[in-house]
Amino acid sequence: MSAPFSLHLVGSSGRLQRFMHQLPTAVLLVNQSGSIVEVNEQLLRVTGYSRDQLIKQPISTILPYQGSMEQLYEELLQREEESGANVEVEWRDHQGKSRKTPVMILVQQAENPLYLVHFYQLAKETDQVLSQRLLTKLTYDTSLGLFILDEHSRIIEASQTACKLLGMERLNVINKHVDHVFSGIPEPHRLIKKELLEGVKLQNVATSWTNDNQRFELIVDANTLQDESGKTVGAFILFKDITNLRSFEQKIERNERLAMIGQIAAGTAHEIRNPLTSIKGFLQMFLKSFTDSGMDREKTYTEIMLTEINRINSLVSEFLLLSKPRDIQYAMVDLNTVFEEIMPIVESQAILYGIDVRFPSRGKLPMVVGDTELLKQVFINICKNGIEAMGEQGTLQISHHLDQDGDKMSIDIHDTGPGVPLYIIDKIFDPFFTTKEEGTGLGLSVCQKIIHDIGGQIRVSSKGYGTTFHIMLPYL
Repeated sequence: MSAPFSLHLVGSSGRLQRFMHQLPTAVLLVNQSGSIVEVNEQLLRVTGYSRDQLIKQPISTILPYQGSMEQLYEELLQREEESGANVEVEWRDHQGKSRKTPVMILVQQAENPLYLVHFYQLAKETDQVLSQRLLTKLTYDTSLGLFILDEHSRIIEASQTACKLLGMERLNVINKHVDHVFSGIPEPHRLIKKELLEGVKLQNVATSWTNDNQRFELIVDANTLQDESGKTVGAFILFKDITNLRSFEQKIERNERLAMIGQIAAGTAHEIRNPLTSIKGFLQMFLKSFTDSGMDREKTYTEIMLTEINRINSLVSEFLLLSKPRDIQYAMVDLNTVFEEIMPIVESQAILYGIDVRFPSRGKLPMVVGDTELLKQVFINICKNGIEAMGEQGTLQISHHLDQDGDKMSIDIHDTGPGVPLYIIDKIFDPFFTTKEEGTGLGLSVCQKIIHDIGGQIRVSSKGYGTTFHIMLPYL
């Protein structure tokens, strides 16, 4: 005698969905009107559908039945009672191929009942040979990222680590085309490229990837997969997250560059400033003489030269800030006072560009440990960069949040400009790197040096429609 065909389920729909995701066989959840509410991973693997192709679709997508769920339930129950054996139903995969398999329906008794359709003999066998067991281990239990594509560029396998890097659930990745997974991202900037199926091989290639929440540094291997005849039937991409290692290497490289710049600055700053002082003094004398004599053209030329001398002096001052560590005089700083003093400068700059400044955190900022004047320099510099990046319209927003897991708070300065391209976002703090025609490339380097010396951090995030600088400072 076969097992009972139907059972009554008690509990919430959420509990029912958690139960179905733990089953090793194919299951789908259907509402009273016959629409598919949820599917589990095994059903996707067996049928070849992606989750998006099934959710909210009629059950006839898989079971060629046109009646209601209640009618299907009663009909199959009657057939089982009459035959006294397991009842088989016809089902179709994503290619339209029909097959038969036993089915059991479980009903959740409620005002709006749900039907759990259990194909209890449909399971993708993954534990028969060692190679398949290895694939299962790679998929679930290691830190390696793994994607496997079929010949049509659909992702037929994805490890937990790989999905974490994408910022997506495995259920929403399996059997999806790469164009859908990476919609809106140009082909050259995708983590998985369709050109892999054309025979492009990767071996120990360093790359980076940024999802909505985090940036990852990766080492990537990729190759094609062939059948017995040598025809390409798919491809795989395997990668290791080396973000922590790469971050450590970058810190060493940055410290070495700053140390070198510091040695140059210490040895040349005075040699530069001494002749500048003399030149500036004589120019000021010429300016007075030209003014007294009414020589307006010569006066104008002299004013231009004095302006350029001052610019050189300013550059030398920034250069010196990148030299050996300063003796920071730590003190309690009221950020509310700091921003009240710099906001007139920021707002005046914003008015010139037609930029709207929003400051929802005004008057709500905590006390931090740092140097008042240096913090002013950092905030003005970053606000100025954001305003200039937006051009003639946009919004600059200054807000803050507290780090719940640590002892730092973050001042977040967000602009609505074009954003920073991913391929240069790692370089913007490098000395002398700039995208401005007349920029020195020292502004952000100096800001980072100041914040690091205080014991804080400065980070940048950009999603293509704006840039946010996060200045993290110790607070009390």
